[in-house]
Amino acid sequence: MNFKNTMKNRTIFSIIILLLFPVFSPANTNLPKGGADQPYPGDLSVFLDTHRWADDDYIRQEIPMVDYVRDKELADVHVILTRHDGGRSGTEYVISLIGSGNFQEMNNDLTYWAPSSQTDHETREGYTKMIKIGLAPYLANIKDMQNMISLEFNGDSLAQNEATKQKEEDPWKSWVFEIYGGGYFDSEKTRNSMHIRYGFYADKVTKDWKIRARPYFNYNERYYQINGSSVSTSTRRDGFDGYAIKSITPHFAAGVFMDMLSSTYHNMDFQVEVSPAFEYSLYPYSEATRRSITFAYMVDYSNNNYIEETIFGKNNETLYGHSLLLAADFRQPWGSIEAGVVGSHHFHDFSSNRVELFSELDLRIFKGLSLTLEADFEFINDLVAIPVSDLSTEEILLEQRRRSTDYEFQGHVGFTYTFGSELSGDYNPRLDR
Repeated sequence: MNFKNTMKNRTIFSIIILLLFPVFSPANTNLPKGGADQPYPGDLSVFLDTHRWADDDYIRQEIPMVDYVRDKELADVHVILTRHDGGRSGTEYVISLIGSGNFQEMNNDLTYWAPSSQTDHETREGYTKMIKIGLAPYLANIKDMQNMISLEFNGDSLAQNEATKQKEEDPWKSWVFEIYGGGYFDSEKTRNSMHIRYGFYADKVTKDWKIRARPYFNYNERYYQINGSSVSTSTRRDGFDGYAIKSITPHFAAGVFMDMLSSTYHNMDFQVEVSPAFEYSLYPYSEATRRSITFAYMVDYSNNNYIEETIFGKNNETLYGHSLLLAADFRQPWGSIEAGVVGSHHFHDFSSNRVELFSELDLRIFKGLSLTLEADFEFINDLVAIPVSDLSTEEILLEQRRRSTDYEFQGHVGFTYTFGSELSGDYNPRLDR
């Protein structure tokens, strides 16, 4: 199912942790409530809490008037940068500034919209500028900075921009299109491989609608020489995925998903799947970048035509089923957590079912020490397309076709402890590789 395939498959462990930690605390969406009663007699220390996609070096270079520290416990301001995908139309970035110590309860949330037509440089310029604007109220309370900062506002440009917006009408009606294609080629004396992919996106994302139509095509070919003999393989995976989702209330949405698939790996000559779905969000969707708890229900219709006869003696069949999803996702100053469970089964046979448990926890235990737990568990009893014929050794080793299994597990445990200078370091690009 579309929404199930996009979910990372982790375990029930974090659902238990979810109950043990205060993740239901209100999001910091207030405008600044206050600050220091007297000018703060030191430098402003900032902790950047970002993902890998953010350019921290660029932020440090463009905002040099603060001290960047290595841990949130050392910071006057905790800056959390998250983003929300708006389809092919663009991305919304949310900058949450959380004050501590002398700036306790001085919090703010800002947003920056990056159209998909922007370059990476324009995007990082945009969210960095918003971080700078967000830091201004804190800098205004720093004694040594009060005479060094100024505020400019171009009212004429704003009025002209608003007038232009009113006159213009979007001829594309919020639709964004993308054609993509590419290939990867690798060659050695005893091994060659080729991977080709191409397709098309048509996306529309507004406050009321989220629509996608995407046909895609993939072809892979491999060649090996082993002990004087040669082995060549090829696989293909072509299909279509699309959906139309309507926002009904700030907490409720409904839609329909449609998928088509033709895949040698999945033993699928052609499959068409249609799935109406309903979702309820405990928190308003506007808070999804910081916290969300969602419940989703989906009814599935699938018509399958197989390449080879399956282990159940089927060459084609029509299946009906349903699935239920419970997911929670929080990103707070103490860390982040994502956890949930997905259950599904076919109506004709309850034993044809699947349960997916997933979780990911990144927890700051105390200053300098962070713990990461990630786990994935699936109980799999719904592989109706497994071919009846035995797989060859080459097909198994090269993962050309799916094998029968009743479970899958993945896990990761790690920790980091950082100590030393409280400052996180300056940006220095020399001999950068």
